[in-house]
Amino acid sequence: MIDAIIKFDINLISIVLLIILYFISKIKKEIFSFSSRLFAWIILVNIVGLAIEPITWLVDGVSGNIYYHIGYFSNFILIISAPILIGLWASYLDYKLFGEKKRVQKYVYYQIPTFIVFILLLVNFVNPVFFYIEQSTNIYYYGNLFFLRYVLTYMVFIRLIYLVLANRSKENYRVIVSILMFLILPAVGSLVQLVNTQLLFTWSSLALSVLVVYIFLETTSGNKDYLTKVYSRKILEEYLKSLIENQADFQVIMIDMDRFKDVNDLYGHQVGDNVLVEFASILQEVECTKTPFVSRLGGDEFLIVLESCTTEETDTYINQVKNQLKTNELLAQFPFLSFSSGRIQNDYKMTVDDILMKTDHLMYKEKNKTHKN
Repeated sequence: MIDAIIKFDINLISIVLLIILYFISKIKKEIFSFSSRLFAWIILVNIVGLAIEPITWLVDGVSGNIYYHIGYFSNFILIISAPILIGLWASYLDYKLFGEKKRVQKYVYYQIPTFIVFILLLVNFVNPVFFYIEQSTNIYYYGNLFFLRYVLTYMVFIRLIYLVLANRSKENYRVIVSILMFLILPAVGSLVQLVNTQLLFTWSSLALSVLVVYIFLETTSGNKDYLTKVYSRKILEEYLKSLIENQADFQVIMIDMDRFKDVNDLYGHQVGDNVLVEFASILQEVECTKTPFVSRLGGDEFLIVLESCTTEETDTYINQVKNQLKTNELLAQFPFLSFSSGRIQNDYKMTVDDILMKTDHLMYKEKNKTHKN
């Protein structure tokens, strides 16, 4: 048992690393965007591969009918997991490059090699093209076409290299570096394992790629507004884009505080900051059918996204915020404070820019109307 743990310690460490990374991404980074969901699946499939690979070695050559079936099943899962993972990686990096979910869907999430491998694995039951296990000894042997799964995998690698070279001028360095790291690490790991099959580096190098890409693409300092701790505009736009892609039902409210400048002028910017923080807290605490998604656009402007809320429920949300503004212990000290708002419902045709422009127009329309009165 101890010898097995020592032999597969890289796999075990990689599994622990990915599990921690998965829960960190769930806690710190909201899994609502298309790329974040793809990244979560990459982690999970990688964990499966890392867990299955040692099993294929532990049962190899162990006599007994049950070990034969465990060996066959584990090798089946391990072989099919590789193209699934590579396809998910390609989908993730393609989306990071182009930002188009439909484009990834058009390429069937780069899973064509997976379909081919799966069909050949079914053929493998009657004609061992990929592998076979000698029933008398339970020893694993390569089939005549074992190299084909590597060819299919490296075809996806070549496709990614082409995407990088073809789009290197318009994309930022983080995307390019992460893709190059993804290509280099597993390539080196698989070559090492081909030279010495006792060294299990392929899946662990893929796990290392996950960490590298997480650092470059998923870890950002701009998720939350530094002052109010609500979401930043960057995350807001990602969130809206995700809702639009999924054709979700949602309403958007843009809020601008009236006479907030008077607070800064009369009481100082520190008090003004406290007012913004308290107001942002109210926007998050008042609920519709779901917890509102609140972001700060800048200054005293906020944008709130309410999923699955009716027009009446959205109006209720706005009225509750107005009531809180008058009854809150801190904000009630400034009776002249109020806010103007503009609200729209997604019509499934608007872009993120359309939503921001329309809510901004409606908000200023209400603000001008209030000032005239």
